[in-house]
Amino acid sequence: MALFSQLRAVGASAVALAVAAGAGIAFALPGSTTEVTTAVPVQAVATPDISEDQARELLITSRAAEREALATEVSDAAQQRYASLSETDQSIGRTEEALQAQRAAEAKAAAEKAAAEKAAKEKAAADKAAADKAAKDKAAAEKATATASAADAKKLGSASRAANKETARQMALSLYGWGGDQFTCYDNIIMRESVWDHTADNPTSSAYGIPQALPGSKMSSEGADWRTNPATQIKWGLKYVKERYGTPCQAWSFKRANGWY
Repeated sequence: MALFSQLRAVGASAVALAVAAGAGIAFALPGSTTEVTTAVPVQAVATPDISEDQARELLITSRAAEREALATEVSDAAQQRYASLSETDQSIGRTEEALQAQRAAEAKAAAEKAAAEKAAKEKAAADKAAADKAAKDKAAAEKATATASAADAKKLGSASRAANKETARQMALSLYGWGGDQFTCYDNIIMRESVWDHTADNPTSSAYGIPQALPGSKMSSEGADWRTNPATQIKWGLKYVKERYGTPCQAWSFKRANGWY
């Protein structure tokens, strides 16, 4: 019965509030100290007598309204929370996309830098190889040229010395009648002095030419071209042997004994 009494009181209060609201009457609930004033004549309002079922129905309706209001409030809060989380998720997504784009750009830049460095190293290596090959080819060509020049000079020198010897043979015979053995003796002397080289120059003395005249300027008595003309040198040399030793073989004997003539 206690529950019924509570339900009855709540129901009565609700009905009274409804009636008062409809009639424009202000009043205080039991236990209130608030003074009641009204702009209309106060009329006696009888508190309707409601049944237990009506009171229960009113309580259920009130609680349902409260639950509905609470559910609405919770739903609104949930929607706001969802919207906030959705915005946060979108922001995180944008941040991740930006980071991915940045990492991709950095990776691309690093790859391009590595490729450029590799290309530069390969080019430097290729340039060095080409330069080394060019230098090697140049050195080989210069060596070949020098070898050929030396061979040509040697060949030319040999031909020149052979020609000088033949000139001396003819002059010895025509000027002094020295042929055969006498010229052989003279050839032995000259082969040990200059090897018939008309440009032979003794580095330890001023001896010069085919006969190694000391000094070489002595040969100027036979011609001003004594430095370059083999015939002038030969003529002076044959005359020197004739005047000093008599014959080439006597001069050869002296040289063998003394090392000079």
